[in-house]
Amino acid sequence: MTLDVKSVRFECDDVLSVTLTPREGITLPSWIPGAHLDVFLPSGRQRQYSLCGDPDDLTSYRIAVRRIDEGGGGSREIHESLKPGMVVDVRGPRNAFPFVAAPSYLFVAGGIGITPLLPMVQCCHRRGIPWRLDYLGRTRTAMPFLHEIEEYSSGRVTIRPDDESGPPDVETLVSAAKPGAAVYTCGPAPLMNMVRAAAFAGNPTGSVHSERFSPLPVIDGNQFTV
Repeated sequence: MTLDVKSVRFECDDVLSVTLTPREGITLPSWIPGAHLDVFLPSGRQRQYSLCGDPDDLTSYRIAVRRIDEGGGGSREIHESLKPGMVVDVRGPRNAFPFVAAPSYLFVAGGIGITPLLPMVQCCHRRGIPWRLDYLGRTRTAMPFLHEIEEYSSGRVTIRPDDESGPPDVETLVSAAKPGAAVYTCGPAPLMNMVRAAAFAGNPTGSVHSERFSPLPVIDGNQFTV
């Protein structure tokens, strides 16, 4: 699809959200939390970004992009050149991080990892499903969508910036998951590894779900020919 860039706005110091709307005659496909778009940038770069808007609102899609200056250039291109009124080609939505049915949920987000989890929180909130969210980051100014998350708080959200709370005790956070809970985590690899280890050890009746920003490194791999 070719979509219009309706708006761009900073959600924190280095995270830009982009709202995309359909052109005339285009109906946006429905999606469930965890889905992402393949975005084709004007330079020809292709990148994947989680949908972090409202799944019930099919008048637009929203993605969020953290600027990574030492990366491959996709985030810099979006931050520096994408403007309202431009068009962008996308493919999807696709979902490799599906939101499974469970009696309750524990979400552990690290920084930009909040993006795929935010629609899941919205879904739980609307359906009255038990949930809680631990949102971790370096500082509040590095944590996007704080203003939206606080709307769903009502005691179920804990904001834990390192400069205020110190390094998180992940094992204690995960131990709060109820029996049978689905634990969802997204963020830096060390955080997700700790969440997965703690969840598998402490909640054998539950399930653990994570989405990585990049593939796992190959360790001690051998070349082969196909």
